[in-house]
Amino acid sequence: MFSDKVAPENLSTKRLDSDFYRPEYIEIDNTLSNLNCVKLGTIGKFFTGPFGSLLPSNLYLNEGIPLFRVGNVGQFEALSENFAYLAPSVHEQLKVSEVVAGDLLLVKASVGEKICKVPEWLPKANITQHIIGIRPNQSKDTDYISAFLFCYYGVGQLQRYSLGSIIQYLGITDAKDVNLYSPDPLVQKYIGDKVRQAEQLRAWAKRLALSIEDLLTSSDDYLSACRTPEKKITRPQLSDLSNRLDPKYYGNKAIAVHRFTRKTGMPLATLITSVANGFEERSFIENGLAYITVSEVSSGRLDAQSAPKISKSIDVPQKAVIHETCVLVVRTGSIGTAVKVHALDKGCAISSHLIRLEFEDEETAAAVAVFLNSSAGKVLLHKISYGAVQPQIGQEELLALNIPEYVLNEKTQCLALLNSYELAIRASKSLTVSAKNLVEALIKGQLTEQQLIQAQLALEDGDNSLDQAILSKLSAEGYAIEGATPLFSDVDELYSLLEEAAQAEAEE
Repeated sequence: MFSDKVAPENLSTKRLDSDFYRPEYIEIDNTLSNLNCVKLGTIGKFFTGPFGSLLPSNLYLNEGIPLFRVGNVGQFEALSENFAYLAPSVHEQLKVSEVVAGDLLLVKASVGEKICKVPEWLPKANITQHIIGIRPNQSKDTDYISAFLFCYYGVGQLQRYSLGSIIQYLGITDAKDVNLYSPDPLVQKYIGDKVRQAEQLRAWAKRLALSIEDLLTSSDDYLSACRTPEKKITRPQLSDLSNRLDPKYYGNKAIAVHRFTRKTGMPLATLITSVANGFEERSFIENGLAYITVSEVSSGRLDAQSAPKISKSIDVPQKAVIHETCVLVVRTGSIGTAVKVHALDKGCAISSHLIRLEFEDEETAAAVAVFLNSSAGKVLLHKISYGAVQPQIGQEELLALNIPEYVLNEKTQCLALLNSYELAIRASKSLTVSAKNLVEALIKGQLTEQQLIQAQLALEDGDNSLDQAILSKLSAEGYAIEGATPLFSDVDELYSLLEEAAQAEAEE
């Protein structure tokens, strides 16, 4: 709720709705009016996808020209896992909404939340009516633009210019009215490079994930079991039977994977030192101890930064406290997910919907997590789940699963790959946060353009001391915030990760 007076000369002839004149929006407008800004509409070509009936009904092809839908646009990242595809002939008919590498995509409904650049590995694609495409000219750094649009001053304007009482929706004409802060090109490059470095680390993380997959698929028996076709009727052997009588438990693919692991593996029960479920807590606060739920592991990695917080005064049982030799397995909810705990998340608490497996060493924990989170591991976890409405997994059946010896023999490599993957993902997220925080720091006057120009010139001369000084003062809360946790606890480690990512890219 707010109450404010607006002088008649400050009213827009286009907008008379009260939300357009929220005090915070007026403050943003006043702040940017004192800076060198250009209208977003001047940076390039704006367009959108075909409406309704113009889209063909048979979008879901197995191959063709990728179609960006709302779910394919993330924060600084194109999400390609669930692309729909257009037939090439259909794409040619909709050529006016074709997007190419370097184009910016803004989701109209998720105002200020979903913006990304079409990646270089995607030569062309198309977009739906719910996305605005922007093809920038050469006068501005595209990645700097995305950093600005994600910062407080960009999001505030996008929300202000959107329309709708229930669902806010941004139109092309209104998007063009957004004021884009336009600092020196070297400043834009310095900030844009942070976004590009994040993209480089994400690409490296994908290569590391493929390396983990290559380690698993080095076994022909593993591939054979995973490729077993699903059938409606199966005939289990006597040795396949247990105390379970539900047909899902005896699916032919589940049996094939179970036979493979039983033949070549070791029971999980022989590898652990303890097993326990977490504990239940429903009183959350803004700042406190991270409380890991199924949501924080459903992606296949532990995202403790997004976890709800509980009071540090709560007496958390030791069975619910995690550390680097633990693996978390989803007990109810997203069945088929297992993650190894990274050392940086040591001390967090977990909910009762997760099973905590503890091991003697990190290497064994890594190998077990790699297998349980693989295609074969997911088959086994779904096999042992029970319950018609909400599937669950019991500790006893989980511990009876076998982990292939060839995976355990590569446990050192599993740990190295998982650690590099986790650090790359974390650093990429921190870099995108640093980009938008740098824009905000410039606008607030906490940093000057000259400081960033000097840092950029020094980097081009091979000197990262100024860059390191700036990065060390960044936190999730902003720049030079007293008492805040730094975004980069070890800037040298960040540089090392970037070097490894660049080397991996060069070796491809």
